[in-house]
Amino acid sequence: MSHLDAYLGPCPTYGWSITPRFKTRIVDLANGDEFRNAEWVDCRHEANAPFLNISRDAYRELKRMFLVCRGMLHAFRLRDELDFTGTDEIFGIGNGTLREFQLSKISTVDGLEYVRNVYALPSVPVITINGTATTAFEFNTRTGRIKFTTAPAAAAVLRWTGTFDLWVRFSTDDMPFSLDDPNATNGQVGLIEVPPPVEPFV
Repeated sequence: MSHLDAYLGPCPTYGWSITPRFKTRIVDLANGDEFRNAEWVDCRHEANAPFLNISRDAYRELKRMFLVCRGMLHAFRLRDELDFTGTDEIFGIGNGTLREFQLSKISTVDGLEYVRNVYALPSVPVITINGTATTAFEFNTRTGRIKFTTAPAAAAVLRWTGTFDLWVRFSTDDMPFSLDDPNATNGQVGLIEVPPPVEPFV
């Protein structure tokens, strides 16, 4: 499977939706309690993108992407319009030795954390070490991984600021659309988040 640095051509209409999803197995116990087990470590986003009253040219642009992706085979970029920014997000603490880190966003409620890795960035983010901006690093905008020229010092706080996308694929191998009047084409596509490409630093 390839990851294409491209977006769907026409913009979806209002009614676009996105759903973060986990998978939890629940077993009801005889005493009325329940046993809960997380089957997925990470959240997976699913999106539904309606395209209403688009032109035939816009439809052909969308179809071109579907054909190149061969339906569900290849992945591409999607911006979650409800959550696509990070501001001074902590993504690591230096130890004086480690040079490579993964960008992430951390959600904390009542002392419990969820770390969401951030992968597909449209541009290189602003990176700071203990509040001071630095450019002494390599960065992969497709995987969200960073490699500092020199390992950050022990206890150094690493933060990033920027925007990010999701890697997604079509959720089906078919894409039905209808021609409802001479100038209006209507339909929708389902999209599912997928892991980033495997591209280690050389």
